[in-house]
Amino acid sequence: MFNFKVRDGEGHQAHIRIQALDWSEQGEVTFSADNDALAVILLSDCRSGRGHFELLSGAKPMDVEQWLDYLQEQGQLKEVEVTVHTPLEQGYGTLSGLDSEQVQELLQLVYKVGGFNRLQIMRYLKHRNNPSTMSTRYSAEELTRYRHLGELINYLLKLKTPDL
Repeated sequence: MFNFKVRDGEGHQAHIRIQALDWSEQGEVTFSADNDALAVILLSDCRSGRGHFELLSGAKPMDVEQWLDYLQEQGQLKEVEVTVHTPLEQGYGTLSGLDSEQVQELLQLVYKVGGFNRLQIMRYLKHRNNPSTMSTRYSAEELTRYRHLGELINYLLKLKTPDL
């Protein structure tokens, strides 16, 4: 889960949450802003190095990060903060709307079905932000398998996602 918190020069704030396991994985977006003008800035003409994209219909964290960096460089945002949370972290259940017992039970079932173990997942989560490590450590088939795991976890969490 990727949480982007932004603030403009007038102190107005917005929060963008993307339910994705990987920077390059498209995920469901939850958006809130305490000011209409800030919301219009964030949602209008979104673009990244890959072109234009629609933020609310689902976006990749790397695209959103590039868009927010661009807005900050243009002086439209004063502060951009990004936090990344994984299903293996303490407190993830609270963030996702599931209690910790439900999260652990869900993860154990997913690991069994997918043939994953906790160590494999921890290694993947550790290296997922480093493309060169990912390309040398994992084959294309393994990357696809981990992305499917992320999609499954995200889909299950979508069934019970709390409001911001």
